Amino acid sequence: MVYMFEELVLWAQMFVTDYGLIGTFIISLLESFVFPVPTAVFIAPSTALGVDPFIITVVATIGSVIGAVIGYGLGYVFGEKAANKLFRKHMGGVKKWFDKYGAWAVLIAAFTPIPFKVFAWAAGIFKLDFKKFLIVSIIGRFIQFAIAAYVGSLFGGWFLSSLALI
Repeated sequence: MVYMFEELVLWAQMFVTDYGLIGTFIISLLESFVFPVPTAVFIAPSTALGVDPFIITVVATIGSVIGAVIGYGLGYVFGEKAANKLFRKHMGGVKKWFDKYGAWAVLIAAFTPIPFKVFAWAAGIFKLDFKKFLIVSIIGRFIQFAIAAYVGSLFGGWFLSSLALI
């Protein structure tokens, strides 16, 4: 299982390296509703290699929010039954977060390493107000990606050597 995860990370890193900002956009989009590797894992090394931190933050945020909208729609259409098949171990806890925090749960997931895709699906399942969902997704993802981008640009050498250990 660990080997498969390493292979996935290496493939995604190559994809981002080969396709630049378009690759970042696609990975960010997929990560927000289905892809298991966090986008920040690709942003930091990209800025370490010279990609402009602000531009990659904007591109990743746009891709991620579009992916989150897809996740919201999938959750809305296919419901909890489908999400339970994909995210079984997370759904019970996610429901508690939505009951307690509402849209703030999405903001927390968008900003932190918590699996955002689960919250995107859940927002659709629990019929969270779409405008609120969109606003907190944009804010949270932008902040997370900006931190990763600027940390990557400042400490790029360290990040690149760390990724070799994954």
